Amino acid sequence: MSNIKIYIILFLIFANVAFSFGIVWLEHITRSQFRSIQFLSNQKYDLEIELKKSRVGKRKYDSLSKIEKAAQTKLKMFTPKERILVNIND
Repeated sequence: MSNIKIYIILFLIFANVAFSFGIVWLEHITRSQFRSIQFLSNQKYDLEIELKKSRVGKRKYDSLSKIEKAAQTKLKMFTPKERILVNIND
């Protein structure tokens, strides 16, 4: 065999090995990006659920009368019956 044929065969073997490593590397990159996309889509789904819950909570306390009723029942807060003015003189 001539030297040129040996060089061509060695080049083809080297190219085959290099392409194999390239394919494995691309598979790794693709899978890692897919995992990150899955993580972000799960996070987006969780945030959408949290947003819906907060909107429901906001609707619950939208009006002032509901807030006042909740303050009276849960916190036992009442408006004073009469105003008392206390002056402190030196």
